[in-house]
Amino acid sequence: MKLAAFAVCTLTLAAQEYPAGELKHLAVPTATSVRPVSVTAQEIQRETPVPSVTHLKGSVEIKTPVCVRSGPGNEQVCDGYVVLRADEADFHEDTGQIEARGNVKVTREK
Repeated sequence: MKLAAFAVCTLTLAAQEYPAGELKHLAVPTATSVRPVSVTAQEIQRETPVPSVTHLKGSVEIKTPVCVRSGPGNEQVCDGYVVLRADEADFHEDTGQIEARGNVKVTREK
């Protein structure tokens, strides 16, 4: 019985440690796209001056819009996102380079 109570308390504490509502969000404008890059993580540290390196930790998600120039006016047309998920990442705002670490997955989403 004591073991079951300990397990319930441990699960409750783990769930409270990282509740879904605790994620932080940041929209980062880029020079190469009409849409900003969206970053989400439990911890976000942004260096100054901007543009800089943004350090992301815990449930990291970086959504980069997929945009191409087309038509006579060379307008950007955006369709979907490339989504990177990782445990940690450094996002270089000036170059768009991402250094991801731990359980890294990249997908395409509409």
